[in-house]
Amino acid sequence: FKNEKFSEAVSILESIIFDKKEENYEKLRIYNLAKCHDRLKNIDKAFSYFIKVNNLTLQQKNTKSIDKSKYLKRIENRKNFFEKSETKEWAKFKSIDKKTDPIFIIGFPRSGTTLLDTILSSHQSIEVIEEEPMVEKLIYSLNKLLNGNLENLKKIDNYQIQKLRKSYFDSLNCQIKEKDNSKFYIDRMPINTIYVGEILRIFPNAKFITLLRHPCDCVLSCFMQDFMPSAQNVNFLNLKDAVNFYDAVMSLW
Repeated sequence: FKNEKFSEAVSILESIIFDKKEENYEKLRIYNLAKCHDRLKNIDKAFSYFIKVNNLTLQQKNTKSIDKSKYLKRIENRKNFFEKSETKEWAKFKSIDKKTDPIFIIGFPRSGTTLLDTILSSHQSIEVIEEEPMVEKLIYSLNKLLNGNLENLKKIDNYQIQKLRKSYFDSLNCQIKEKDNSKFYIDRMPINTIYVGEILRIFPNAKFITLLRHPCDCVLSCFMQDFMPSAQNVNFLNLKDAVNFYDAVMSLW
């Protein structure tokens, strides 16, 4: 495969037989067959193998226990809340920490954030922190503060926001090996798109670099990836779910 001898790779992969106990090897075999046929432009065969490998993932124990609707509910709750909320009437936060609000790279998985990361990181004054759950930790702390109710966002005070900001900056600093105050540090996590509302409540001057790629390319590319199973990623195991997930995320954005 690495030497681009895809036909030879297909012949070898098709000659291998694994028993039922070796499901991870079988999954890897089918996934590589899918990639080979994709590179050979055997579209129908590639597509059938991608369907097969995703179905195998769905049958695995660690995937069966995951609720794929969990992320969708999270998105729907935010969409409903921010559609009806008069956020402009909320009390403005007055920062006392004098820190510059963060910069985020967001979008959708497979939208091109890794490529942009590579481009930006080539600049001596920019460091990109790659896919670390700093915002997830922030949202977890915020949810505890809000008692799981987004309506309480408008009630949080300066002291609470200041604590949340400190928590985020502490997490950020843990990811930086050698702190340099002359650098811009950028937090890259595509799915943070769904948390923009909360981020702006805590960091009103935050900046967002948003990657937009054609929806068909995004969805198909996610469908073709062998992601680690999670509440987000199980939505990519069939095209209909992937389309619905993309629509939910980008509608919220």
